[in-house]
Amino acid sequence: MVLVASRICHDLVSPMGAIGNGVELMQLVTSTPSAELSLIAESTDSATARLRFYRIAFGIVSAGQLISHPEVLSVLNALQAHQKHRVIWNCQTNLTRQQIKLMFLLLMCMETAIPWGGDIEINSVQTGVQLVARSDRLRIDDRLWAALHAGGLVEDLTSATIQFALAGTEIVTQGCPVVMAEHGNAYVLDVMLGS
Repeated sequence: MVLVASRICHDLVSPMGAIGNGVELMQLVTSTPSAELSLIAESTDSATARLRFYRIAFGIVSAGQLISHPEVLSVLNALQAHQKHRVIWNCQTNLTRQQIKLMFLLLMCMETAIPWGGDIEINSVQTGVQLVARSDRLRIDDRLWAALHAGGLVEDLTSATIQFALAGTEIVTQGCPVVMAEHGNAYVLDVMLGS
């Protein structure tokens, strides 16, 4: 499955970039701003940002492969304009690409807890990394979150919940237990990274 995801993302990034470049050229030669071109440009930017994110979250990762802190921020910042919630990446821990893959999958899981908007903060803590979702209204589906402790086993798995199955599998692969807790208007995940 990761090979399929990697191939799809790889094959779509170039055409999306070409569409984006074409739209930019059309905007340069047009004397008056066009609502239609702006809509196409915004949609292209959103699709490209999502592809970059999905490439890391769902793609194949080689052992020991690294990803820079600026690249992680670049991927997350590109997504920011196209979502209801805000992501605040305060994690200063040097993470491998495989660990970032898990963080991105968990970030997608956290998004389901705040469907009406809010903040997701990712911080370095002594034991590893902590993700905190905050919102006036939380929606927690215990059946899905249980997959993080069950090796990714999710009953009635759908495309909207695949991140829970993949995150649960990745937790087992990386050997990094996750502790979950709800505190008022916050849902907290503590990811204990191996040394």
